[in-house]
Amino acid sequence: MTTIGWIVLIAIAGACLAYLVYILLAIHDLQRRVKTIAASRTNNDVRTTSRNPLIIKLANAINTLLADQRQERADNAAVAKQIDQAINNISHDLRTPLTVASGYVQYLSEEQLPPAKAQQVLTQAEENLEIVNTRLESLLEYNRITEHRLTVQAEDFDLSALVQNALLALYDALQTAGFTVTPQIASSVLVHLDQEKTQRIIQNLLGNALTHGIKTLTVSLAQQSTAHTVTLTVTNGIAHPISHLERLTDRFYTEDLAGQTGNSGLGLYITQHLAELMQGKLTLTTTATTFTATVTLPQQVASTPNR
Repeated sequence: MTTIGWIVLIAIAGACLAYLVYILLAIHDLQRRVKTIAASRTNNDVRTTSRNPLIIKLANAINTLLADQRQERADNAAVAKQIDQAINNISHDLRTPLTVASGYVQYLSEEQLPPAKAQQVLTQAEENLEIVNTRLESLLEYNRITEHRLTVQAEDFDLSALVQNALLALYDALQTAGFTVTPQIASSVLVHLDQEKTQRIIQNLLGNALTHGIKTLTVSLAQQSTAHTVTLTVTNGIAHPISHLERLTDRFYTEDLAGQTGNSGLGLYITQHLAELMQGKLTLTTTATTFTATVTLPQQVASTPNR
């Protein structure tokens, strides 16, 4: 190789080495800036003075990762806050009826009551303990949903009778709360579904209306013969417009629609999952004064194996 060739080769090698050093210094600078941002947990982006396209592309990729990380932290903080609030609400939901039931039991033990009065007090204690049982069952059902342990055990039953019985069971509570109830239940709607889970859906929708609704309650059951589906619709009045309809099926999310507090926010979340488990769906709609929850289910569904 000639002298000129060697000179050119050395010049190229020197330029490559200089470029490599430049890239390494730029990467080191980015690394330092990332460490500073991570240590201070700021919302700043990584900035570079380099005009090299590769370094700029690397900086943009780092900024994208930082943005994702910040969003994840914000989401985790929101979930943690939501769970904390839910725990407080659930504790309140359990403590209140337990305290009431305990008071009735103490009253029975300390007072000599006539049989009729004693039976009345005992019934009130049982009703409050049943509230505790229902709320504990919601937590257990939520746990089964998150662990994907729910299965369908389909059987033949009269859905009309199931809805009517659930409504009758809440009749006194609805009357006490001042509801005007309008049932529109088609007769003899026969289905092949999971009866226990269907009953849970009905109870959740009626319980949601009782807890969050005011004044009016319309319960409709209709059968769509051509589509081979059944539709349960529960419409209740509300004290003020719903702010985030799309979030009502989120776990632990709740809105104070009737001027009340202390709700776990699991009812509609569980209802949606139970409906989907039986190949159905839950649809929510609202106006300024009403809230409607509609569950559409197939008339027949196959059982699924136990897990």
